[in-house]
Amino acid sequence: MFIYFYPAGFYISLIILALVLVVLHLQGKSIFYIISSAVFGVYLIGAISVAVFPFVIDFSNPDFRLNLNLIPFDFGSCFDYLPQNCVKAIFNNILLTTPFGFGIHFITHVKLKNVLWLTVVVGCSFEFTQFVMALIFHTYARSIDINDVILNATGFLLGHGIFRVFGVVYSLIIQKFQRQPRYIFAYIYDVVRKQN
Repeated sequence: MFIYFYPAGFYISLIILALVLVVLHLQGKSIFYIISSAVFGVYLIGAISVAVFPFVIDFSNPDFRLNLNLIPFDFGSCFDYLPQNCVKAIFNNILLTTPFGFGIHFITHVKLKNVLWLTVVVGCSFEFTQFVMALIFHTYARSIDINDVILNATGFLLGHGIFRVFGVVYSLIIQKFQRQPRYIFAYIYDVVRKQN
């Protein structure tokens, strides 16, 4: 039996996101922080919808085995038969977590010393989720692959690097015009000043 993200998972995710945003509002967070949290929440919903769903529940399969690869940079015969699909999968795994590496800075202050462990956590999170779901539901539609962990971690680092460059450029632009930023521009300036 296939379990899809839409419609139930989608609506449940939106309700959870709405509740989180209400709590942030009640805590007195700024409108720009709430907007940043909403954008980050929508990204997370999208990432979960493609990284975890659909999955198959098949308890009737007595020969169930995990589809597991723990050898880094071993893509099996993927490049032999469908090299364009392999390249696309690599790109998609990096792209999956790049927005996380960029957007997390608008939600919380990330100290440079914490980037390494955060990279590992983000890199492992989707694969660990797929691993747990495979064990619980005997799903064979997803593989657990160390390459995905490495690529997800790379995507996070890429997003973090893009944020750092963005922060430097944005600060230089603000300083060049010698004007006090206002509204969302002030919020962004405050975020990049704290992070850089």
